[in-house]
Amino acid sequence: MFYHSKNGREFLGLRLMRNGRHQVVYDAAAGERVVVTIKDPTASASVIDAALQEGIRADKVLAGVLSALKLRNIKFDLPCP
Repeated sequence: MFYHSKNGREFLGLRLMRNGRHQVVYDAAAGERVVVTIKDPTASASVIDAALQEGIRADKVLAGVLSALKLRNIKFDLPCP
């Protein structure tokens, strides 16, 4: 599952790791890339996808998807800067 923002400058995607966990990939045309690892092994792809759909419509896409994940009580890890 993947989505592009209306302006086409931001991307959100969901991928499955070998260990069965999910990752959310955020990529912006400005060069920013963030990979968020979902810590909750019980979080279904459909629930995470709903958070992606909500986040891609936000003015600040990355903040929007993180907020949507928190709202659904899905725990995640952000990479250190």
